[in-house]
Amino acid sequence: MFRAIASRRSRGAARAFLLCGALWALSAPCAALAQDARGPVRLLVGYPPGGPADTAARIVAEKLTQALGRTVLVDNRPGAGGQIAAQALKVAPADGSVLLLSNTHTVATIPLTVRNAGFSPATDFRPVGTIATFELALAVHPKTGATNLAGLGAWFARHPGETGIGVPAAGSAPEFVAGKISKALKADTVPVPYRGAAPLVQDLLGAQVAAGISGVSDFLPYHQNGKLRIIAVSNPTPLLPGVPSFAQAGIAGLALTDFLGLYAPAATPDAIVVRYNATLNRVLAMPEIGEKLREHVMLPAPGTPAEQAQRLAQVSTALAGVVRESGYRPQ
Repeated sequence: MFRAIASRRSRGAARAFLLCGALWALSAPCAALAQDARGPVRLLVGYPPGGPADTAARIVAEKLTQALGRTVLVDNRPGAGGQIAAQALKVAPADGSVLLLSNTHTVATIPLTVRNAGFSPATDFRPVGTIATFELALAVHPKTGATNLAGLGAWFARHPGETGIGVPAAGSAPEFVAGKISKALKADTVPVPYRGAAPLVQDLLGAQVAAGISGVSDFLPYHQNGKLRIIAVSNPTPLLPGVPSFAQAGIAGLALTDFLGLYAPAATPDAIVVRYNATLNRVLAMPEIGEKLREHVMLPAPGTPAEQAQRLAQVSTALAGVVRESGYRPQ
């Protein structure tokens, strides 16, 4: 009799255990196990932590994780202006497990300036969507007294030994913008390439160079506290009211809005691209995400994969003209 009671208790405990297990399976921990079974999505970023691309990636990664039900991990692969990360995407599985978050330097400028980049955005990548846009800016040290391009040209004319314009990298869009500005101002300036925006900004703050061209976000804090002055941007932006564009200042052909785009390997199925695009757009529509991006001088830019492809084509065409005019030969 004791054995019968024990047996009934055992069966009851087993049923209770299975019921608890079924309930647990419907809970969040089980969902976490399910997403772990598929593995995380690696979001490749071709730059070290702290820059605009990395910042944007970290802003959206957490919300993408929640929206996709799958962990999204930022995977920094810095080097060669984003080429290392781009080459990694080219050979990645086309199953949605690896994506690339890239600025236009990697996907638009490098194909025009590097002979053997190791990837072709047109054939190796599929656009998923645009995350954010931001402008290039021309900033000057207060010692120049310049409040506009004409004032900067006059300062260069009076100081022939101080005609460097800092740019964050050789062969970058800012370098070609610097060359076009030099011609427009009829000033004998030279671009001074740096290894990134941070050392450029430090030298500009220290008046080692009189002017610099980089993303608005690199200069904005110092523009706001008066240590530097932004005198022109590539396109008008609500984030800098009253600051003219290069075109408004009289220099055409420099409407080069930079953007951060999301890309998948070329063979990624339509269904995955459509799902990821819809998820990205939902995330970008969240007020807190828009606020965080604007804090870093980036404007959310939801849209379709086709609109992302068109944006890339327009920037590539504009850059091709600027590079061709400069006489630059791919290295």
